[in-house]
Amino acid sequence: MKFLSIVTALLALTAAPASATARTQSYVALGDSYAAGIGAGDYTGSACVQSRTGAYPYLWAKAHPTAKLTFRACSGATTATVLATQLGSLSKSTRWVTVTAGGNDAGFATTLQTCLLGSDADCSAAVQQSTKIIRSALPTAADTLYTAIRKKAPNARVYVVGYPHLLSTGGGTGCVFDPTRRQLLNSTSDTLATVLRQHTAHRKNFTFVDGRTILAGHEVCTAHPWIHGLATGDLTESFHPTAAGHQAYAKALTKVMS
Repeated sequence: MKFLSIVTALLALTAAPASATARTQSYVALGDSYAAGIGAGDYTGSACVQSRTGAYPYLWAKAHPTAKLTFRACSGATTATVLATQLGSLSKSTRWVTVTAGGNDAGFATTLQTCLLGSDADCSAAVQQSTKIIRSALPTAADTLYTAIRKKAPNARVYVVGYPHLLSTGGGTGCVFDPTRRQLLNSTSDTLATVLRQHTAHRKNFTFVDGRTILAGHEVCTAHPWIHGLATGDLTESFHPTAAGHQAYAKALTKVMS
């Protein structure tokens, strides 16, 4: 009997780790191409063009085994399309949400193209138009999206992940934009960050994560960029974070996501 008692006790100790294993928790990643992982390589064949192994949501989830990732981010998404097509996976049990959206609302890709190919006047006008949209239309669009996220995932911590400065305003070599245009484009990123931060700050369990800080010193036109310049192969990767850039985003999120 004493032997059986010892065996029973040992079996109980052996089983303890399995029963004590932390349960998985839901992580839902929302947003546009910056969240989908354009620039990081290894893409899915779907229209959303997600990076299967290099996007920051995947990297963060891989580093946190208790997180079960639902990857809804889709290239080309605006705040409106995130609202309409990506929130179905949210629920009361969702623990974490990341969302990167707003750049496409402002037509930032078109502004980049104009500043690349057009005159100084064209670039300035395009930046002014993007800035006008960010200041006038994006606040309501962002609030509508964030309110919907909170309604569908009332218990989640939500991380609004911002965009970087794309271009260094320092000397740089081989840069396709002159210093004036670089400054104009970065000012648009600043306005976008300000609006997203302002409309995150007053919300409980919402946190703004500043992409400008994450990739600071590694913009296009630096010696070691973590953002693609004008891509010579896959043009869609142009001015999106590289694999190293997404790793930096994932590392930054590890510091704040709890």
